Amino acid sequence: MFDLAVLAAVSFFAALSGAVVPGPVFVVVVSESLKKGSKVGPIIVFGHLLIEAIIISAVFFGLDTLLNSTQTTTYISYLGGIILLIMGVYLVNTARTFKGDMGSEGRRKLASRGLVAAGFLSSGSNPQFYLWWLATGVPTIAVALSSGGILGFIAFLFGHAAADLVWFSFISWSISKGKNYLNPKAVKFILLGSATFLFLFGINLFLSASSLLS
Repeated sequence: MFDLAVLAAVSFFAALSGAVVPGPVFVVVVSESLKKGSKVGPIIVFGHLLIEAIIISAVFFGLDTLLNSTQTTTYISYLGGIILLIMGVYLVNTARTFKGDMGSEGRRKLASRGLVAAGFLSSGSNPQFYLWWLATGVPTIAVALSSGGILGFIAFLFGHAAADLVWFSFISWSISKGKNYLNPKAVKFILLGSATFLFLFGINLFLSASSLLS
């Protein structure tokens, strides 16, 4: 039991090392929490965990070598750049129309479905996400399996999911509470700043992909 707890803790802090680095998921959590409250974090994490489930499945099927190829990285960078630019346009439009209201309950339910997709797309659009899995995630899975077998793998999954959920729930809660001290103009400024980050990140992905082809 102690060994499983250690494996879960190792997985937790390994995942936290990737989660705390600001990236598209962080930006989306911040911008959406300003509009829709503290429930945003867990919902976006669900979308994030969905794509991680795909990555873990790919590892077991031996597709981690494909993810590590230059050609795959190039395609991911181009596609990710397009996704981030689209999300940036969405944030600019949101900032332009934002009036401080949260909308009706029906609109919030519809938005929840969009948040799952946002978590999935913002994670998948970032090549660093795949690099983290290759450099840190896959070796951690190997340690968990060799040390604890299937139970060790379950401990890995628990620790990893807990790290993402705790961190982004905390960010979402903090932003949601802090929003009470911000006027609509300040919220719009943060949304535009988030959009700028996504634009720059997306452009950087295009430049990185172009350098890989040259």
